[in-house]
Amino acid sequence: MLNLEPKRVFHFFQEIDKIPRKSGDEKAVSDFILSWARELGFDVVQDEYYNLVIKKGPSAGYEISKPVIIQAHLDMVCEKTPESSHDFTKDPITLRADGDWVSSDCGTSLGADNGIGVAYAMAILEDDQLAHPPLEVIFTVCEESTFDGAANISTDLYEGKRIINLDHSVDNQVLAGSCGGSGINFELPLQWEKAPADGRFYKLYVEGMEGGHSGEDIHRGRGSAIELLIRLIRDEEIHLCSMKAGSYRLAIPRDGCCTVMVKDGQEAYLEQHVAEMREVFRKEYFAAAPELNVRLEKAEAEDILAAADKKKVVQIIDLFPNGIAKMNGAIPGVVESSNNVGTIDLCDGRLFLTAETRAAYMTTVQDILDKVDSLAAIFGAEVTYFGDYVPWEYRPDSALRLKAQEVYQQMFGEEMHSLVVHAGIECAMFIEKDPEMDAIAVGPNCEYFHSPGERMSIKSTQKMYQFVTELLKNLK
Repeated sequence: MLNLEPKRVFHFFQEIDKIPRKSGDEKAVSDFILSWARELGFDVVQDEYYNLVIKKGPSAGYEISKPVIIQAHLDMVCEKTPESSHDFTKDPITLRADGDWVSSDCGTSLGADNGIGVAYAMAILEDDQLAHPPLEVIFTVCEESTFDGAANISTDLYEGKRIINLDHSVDNQVLAGSCGGSGINFELPLQWEKAPADGRFYKLYVEGMEGGHSGEDIHRGRGSAIELLIRLIRDEEIHLCSMKAGSYRLAIPRDGCCTVMVKDGQEAYLEQHVAEMREVFRKEYFAAAPELNVRLEKAEAEDILAAADKKKVVQIIDLFPNGIAKMNGAIPGVVESSNNVGTIDLCDGRLFLTAETRAAYMTTVQDILDKVDSLAAIFGAEVTYFGDYVPWEYRPDSALRLKAQEVYQQMFGEEMHSLVVHAGIECAMFIEKDPEMDAIAVGPNCEYFHSPGERMSIKSTQKMYQFVTELLKNLK
């Protein structure tokens, strides 16, 4: 166990990280917190989705204050390195500290997104020395997949009109708006055929790309392992057997593998082609993916994809919206809309793709989905959409945001910048249910969300816990 300050925050964070909590599998962590809250005598409700609402009365002097909601999500994105043997269904995530940074010690994502928000809220609930108005702590599920938790929680379970979301990752920023979006499943039947007797088979790997959050990192030019694999296999002499790349639609694909076949006598050509493309990719991504590698290894024989269907796979990835669609004309440097092709899998006679669309307006979300519909119609593919979430529109007159900025300035002598982020935030769901809701999102410095490189600043965790507790003190 790491012995870090604030002690109770890191205690709860490490306890949470012992419990598997992949998005959609939050029952165990929800039950753990439910039991903990009951032991401390809080008014707590667990709904049918495993959302939790925990209420704590006001401290002395805040008896007539209106309640404040503190909100975080229980689930996490489960990413690991190819070398990691971690099993996200049963293994605890162990931590290590290196200088100012905490990260996973088992080659996985850390779970600070949004475990640190949960830990903050639990530490606040436990501490009877803090000054605060009535508190309603809401822990939601499925934020990283479908937003079903926030979308389905009943407004009968809480009263507050002010919500502090703890799912942001830059400590001198107050989040005041976010994008909307939708998940995409895209499927196409394909035909395989027997390989020729003189076929020579290889596994072709793209490894070591940076990946990252499919919204917040989409502008960083980190590339896609899926797109690089497609560039490697364009040649008609390279036959495709199978392909699997990316791990989640909400993460930029870091790694991928395909099995290919060339005819006897073409082995040297394939090796030279891969070596040349390796250097091309390293040149293109020398800054964004310094660990990028492309390699070949011999493989067992497989059926090959029919030539016409291999061409379809290449064309679909070439044409599928991927990366930034538009920049925000009103806010310089902010992405307005994007799409991330997060996974590809050729198996069971079909092509399977998953993707995530994000945009500041649902009209531009729909514009991208219309393009996907057109692509599906051209190729005869089946496409379904799921997990829709609405944008959180910026309010220049937000009293909660202005108070947060005032408190931050008083505490640290510097400005707390407000911004709108290219990611989905649950505040939008709460505002959709109640347009009078005033919302912000804050949190400590974290990097490389949705990847095994995820890490969290120790000093910033201390700083922002002090800030959140001081903000509560100022919300009479």
